[in-house]
Amino acid sequence: MPSFSLFRPSLLAVAIAVAPLPPLAQTSNGETAAGEVREYSLPAAPLASTLNRIAAEAGLVLSIDPALVRDRIAEPVQGRFDGQGALHEALRGTGLELRQSTSGSYSLHPAAPVAMALPDVTVTATEAVANGGEESGYRTSAVRNVGALGGMALQDAPYSVTVISSELMDNIQATSSDDIFKLSPTTQFTSPTSAGYASAVAIRGFSGVGNLSIANDGLRFSNSYDGGNFIEEMERLEILSGLSGFLYGPASPGGLVNYVLKRPTAERYNSVTYGTPGGENQYLHGDFGGPIDGEGRFAYRVNLLAQDGETAIDGQVERRHMASVALDWNVSDDLLIQFDASHKQSETRGLTSYWYFADQAFRPDADDLENDELYSQRWAYNDSRHDRVGSRFQWRLSDVFSLRGALGYSQYTTEYAYTGPTVNSAGVYVQPLYAFAPVETEETSGNLFLDAVFDTVGIGHEMTFGYQGNIARVRYNTDYIPFPGPQYVSVTPEVPFSERPQVAKPAYDLGDGDYHLASRSQSDSVLIGDVITFNEQWSTILGVTHSRIKTFSDNFVWVEAFGSPPAIEDYSETKTSPNVSLVYKPVEWLTTYVTYIEGLQTGGVAPSGTNNAGQALAPIVSEQYEIGAKAELGGALYTVALFDIEKPNTYTNAANFFVQDGMQNNKGLEFSVTGNVTPALTLVGGVTLLDPVVEGAANAANDGNRPVDVARHLAKLYGEYAIFGVPGLTLTGGAFYTGKQYTDEANDHTIPSFTTFDLGGRYRMALADERALTLRANLSNLTDEEYWLSSHYLGAPRTFKLSAQLEF
Repeated sequence: MPSFSLFRPSLLAVAIAVAPLPPLAQTSNGETAAGEVREYSLPAAPLASTLNRIAAEAGLVLSIDPALVRDRIAEPVQGRFDGQGALHEALRGTGLELRQSTSGSYSLHPAAPVAMALPDVTVTATEAVANGGEESGYRTSAVRNVGALGGMALQDAPYSVTVISSELMDNIQATSSDDIFKLSPTTQFTSPTSAGYASAVAIRGFSGVGNLSIANDGLRFSNSYDGGNFIEEMERLEILSGLSGFLYGPASPGGLVNYVLKRPTAERYNSVTYGTPGGENQYLHGDFGGPIDGEGRFAYRVNLLAQDGETAIDGQVERRHMASVALDWNVSDDLLIQFDASHKQSETRGLTSYWYFADQAFRPDADDLENDELYSQRWAYNDSRHDRVGSRFQWRLSDVFSLRGALGYSQYTTEYAYTGPTVNSAGVYVQPLYAFAPVETEETSGNLFLDAVFDTVGIGHEMTFGYQGNIARVRYNTDYIPFPGPQYVSVTPEVPFSERPQVAKPAYDLGDGDYHLASRSQSDSVLIGDVITFNEQWSTILGVTHSRIKTFSDNFVWVEAFGSPPAIEDYSETKTSPNVSLVYKPVEWLTTYVTYIEGLQTGGVAPSGTNNAGQALAPIVSEQYEIGAKAELGGALYTVALFDIEKPNTYTNAANFFVQDGMQNNKGLEFSVTGNVTPALTLVGGVTLLDPVVEGAANAANDGNRPVDVARHLAKLYGEYAIFGVPGLTLTGGAFYTGKQYTDEANDHTIPSFTTFDLGGRYRMALADERALTLRANLSNLTDEEYWLSSHYLGAPRTFKLSAQLEF
């Protein structure tokens, strides 16, 4: 079998020499400007220079044949245009015309003779390309990364993708991924970041911490990396529902979120935001960008964040700090190199209480508890530090071929101790201690793709051949767990739910031992894919990826703490996974598709408390069928998808061993709407209906039951209404419904459905010297609904958010 090592010298040399994906460059307001109308005042200049400048500022992917533009001069571009209109204006009288491919990119071609006889046409505001901004109702026309396929038109992508833009994140005052997953109609948010982890999310019926795969600008990282993704440095989030094996390599079947980093702006942009996300917590966020040189070949983007204070939960404190920088170097018209780096620290004191019930019959009603109080200790903490550096490039080699690639490296450390309220008898609880030494992780991810665009006998091809891979190494201390000692011993006596005692932190010592490699996982994939366009109505995507997962794990921490039998796992497994998609566009505004895709993912790791704790299971293979449709009507995008997913099941059996057996089969329907349904009304939301079933469970009596912590029904709707009588004033609000969830495998117990409401508004005013001030306010959980978010966490209390953003 050939080696797919990430560190093959040939791949590494190319990835370091240059670096990928074309940025959708941004305008002075910090947003991608593909569909935005802006003022242009460009003099006559060499055609290639003018076209590249417009495309970069408008966020359009433009391919230019040097032979076509040699010795040609662009006419002056004066006036207000969207990006596409400005390109048309620059091409006046040149004998060239602009053509758009099915993927949303543009290229130049000699104009037909009849076209030269037409009068000049000025294209102004259009709905052809939407950039996710407020003016387009947060609707986007393109997905920045569809894995190995790169960017493509959202409407024509035969996958279920939800795009959350930075402008929407700003307007809902998002400070963590919790706020995004609460809003998205395809995601069931089950665990808050204030519990000390990244958000736990259920998508298409697959729940649990780590079920959501992670990427940064298309680069795959391990799921635990998510704690280092801060919303404030992101241009958008692209949430792919379901399997993504061909697109991203080994990944979980629930879904994948691609965090797209903010890129440098073509013109100077400065923004400072002060806000209070709840309680006495406060933050200050600065976002600065612009060109470095007069020619615009070098540009920068810097994001800085400081946050501290008590949250809406009494006794809970959150601190975050971030410094992030991104640089773009337009080496030539054909070569773009990008660089990014960041340092982030996060601290939480008074972790959101994780509830454990020995018997689900002991669970109290949520309104018998206090959702704004801690049922754990204020000294319980989670600290993390993340450092990342990366580079990417895009290089146009010829009219047919282009090369793109990326390389990223990260180091992160996490350390935590918490006291989870544990209920062993009705009406009372204790607080056992769970304390752990710091865990060190380092990851390297890379990809390299060769793209070819050509026609054969009238059939268009956009082929991609390449590699993508990731290596993650995790190191533990030999004294990772303080046992024997205070570990798993309650720090409080048994008390009723009406009491919330606070006690001194017990004395224990850990983290003094030597660091040893606890696990190493490596995933490598080589792939080939082809987007084949038969005509304006029919196209297909055919692809295959050959993936290898290579894993090493050593459970030495459990051996030393508990005397568990040593278990060193070392395996390598491969799988060839296909992707077949058929796309049909009966009319320009409607796209229908059918997709079959398979995916490989790493096996689970036996959790603490099981007889095989720390043992890694073998990789598993899942498969998915999906039928969908996407329609652009008026100013909104409507999507619907029917899906059927089968995934091998993992669970802790009656003998207390974590095993893989049986299947989980999830069928469902997703519907969403994003955009301006009227000139004044914007809606973002949708419905998810699920039929998830566990087959071959540990207990035969549970066959056919529903999985734990999965709601069969989700309905979410966020809306904005512009008050035209008061320019700059917009009312906002939302309603978010989650259906009932089972809390045990036997399906004997449930937590009830719940609905929360948000209400708010914003006011934007223009100031002198092209400055603007935006004031935002929002009251989430308006009625102060008390509810169980999932089987382990209470829902958040009523929270008031307030912010002021100055752009200059």
